[in-house]
Amino acid sequence: MKRLFRTTALAALLLAALPSAQAATYSFSGMMDSGSLIGQSFTGLFSFDDSALTKSGEEYLGVGSLSMNFLGNVWGVSHFESGSVAEVKFYNGLFAGLSYSATWGTTGFSSVPGSFDTSDAFVAYDSSLGLSGAGNVIYAAVPEPESYAMFLAGLGLMGLIARRRAKGF
Repeated sequence: MKRLFRTTALAALLLAALPSAQAATYSFSGMMDSGSLIGQSFTGLFSFDDSALTKSGEEYLGVGSLSMNFLGNVWGVSHFESGSVAEVKFYNGLFAGLSYSATWGTTGFSSVPGSFDTSDAFVAYDSSLGLSGAGNVIYAAVPEPESYAMFLAGLGLMGLIARRRAKGF
């Protein structure tokens, strides 16, 4: 049993010494609650590298990938408005939301981050026909595969220990 614990402790130390990935992935979703598109929903996913985050004051980090489903279309980087970039906003280390503007046909879509966190983040749309409105947005962090691997390894180790105890080893 002591050997098992030593091996487990050594493996944990080796994993802790490995450089961790700094990529973060978030999903987002929401629904328009005003304007001509009231009730229309959207969903999306984006990722960014948070290794430069200092957790001090207002910070913006560039988005590496972005995809959104809205109005039956998949919106992405190719739909960004000229000169527009996608960024995530942090305030004192707290995620405040996604900032970007995109256009598909006659409809423009913008995501506006919150001031200090996601509580006042929102999305807005308008069209060349003069139709406009806004909606809410909800963000959720997507766990990295390494997190799932560590969880499953820990669960397996607990099962092994329970099995050995049940057999009287």
